Amino acid sequence: MTGIRTFLALPLEPALPVREKWQQLQKQLLSYRIKWVHPGQFHLTLFFFGEVDVQDIPLLVKKLQSAVNIIPCFTFTLGETGIFQDRSGPRVLWLGIEAPDALFTLKEAVDHAVAQLGFRPDSNAFHPHITLGRFLPGQKITPSLHSLVQEEKSRQRSTQYLAKHLILFKSELFPAGPCYTPLARLMLEPWEG
Repeated sequence: MTGIRTFLALPLEPALPVREKWQQLQKQLLSYRIKWVHPGQFHLTLFFFGEVDVQDIPLLVKKLQSAVNIIPCFTFTLGETGIFQDRSGPRVLWLGIEAPDALFTLKEAVDHAVAQLGFRPDSNAFHPHITLGRFLPGQKITPSLHSLVQEEKSRQRSTQYLAKHLILFKSELFPAGPCYTPLARLMLEPWEG
């Protein structure tokens, strides 16, 4: 078996509003050790498949396309900044998505389609977000970090995005960071105009 580390994502186009938020947070969080995501890699992950056999990719693409092409295009906006943490401290700095019901319908359609191929969704509840950076281990959430995130929550951006397609990505891990290569573009049902 030749496996490809694979995930399905909603691309973020244009990336500029998120890049501006990312740059602002980099300046504000200089005292934290954070591995920042490259702006060209901003996306909203819908499903992480892990290693998928190369021979199974065409069937996976076919199942996904039939599931998503009946979901109409929809719009969404950026939401608040937040932090995922565990008992050892902060793990992920993220930017939320003000998600319409259509995004959750899309996620359910994807989960149902890939379950037929033996893929199971993450046991955590779906929390639409864009990862901005990952905290290196051994840090704590200080009162100043907590207040900064609370401040950012009050400065939500109103940029509107159009979700019109998903991308199935190949993910390769390198010391300098991951490299994402598109394997397939999966179109949502176009709006009738």
